[in-house]
Amino acid sequence: MTRNDYLKANSILFWPVVLIAAGIIFIGVRFIVAPLVGATGFGVPAAENQTFAYLWAKGTRDIVSGLFLIVFLWLKVNRRVLAAFIFVASLIPIGDALNVYANVGAGNLTALVIHGGTALFMIILATLLLRRD
Repeated sequence: MTRNDYLKANSILFWPVVLIAAGIIFIGVRFIVAPLVGATGFGVPAAENQTFAYLWAKGTRDIVSGLFLIVFLWLKVNRRVLAAFIFVASLIPIGDALNVYANVGAGNLTALVIHGGTALFMIILATLLLRRD
């Protein structure tokens, strides 16, 4: 491992990391701007008359998670650090899938597949980051 072992913009893996960051930030912004739409997209619809505090908290969490990836790319952190962060962050969509399942069961298969697919994509991406391209 060399000091210059960071993910370069011309790397094929750079853009999936940017895509994950942008997607997470988009989802977070949607939870803040349109909390009910965000909750429905998450897989557990929220009632219109309830507080949005938890929905806004989820939005903030997503925005910050995406910004971490952007900052890591900008700081040119070592690929192993980036991979470790993505591996750990993959626990978020796994937890989200468990949350959906605990609240609506398999009734929202689309949301379960999206959360599970996101976690799988992140795990595969992190694994690829550990390899040289």
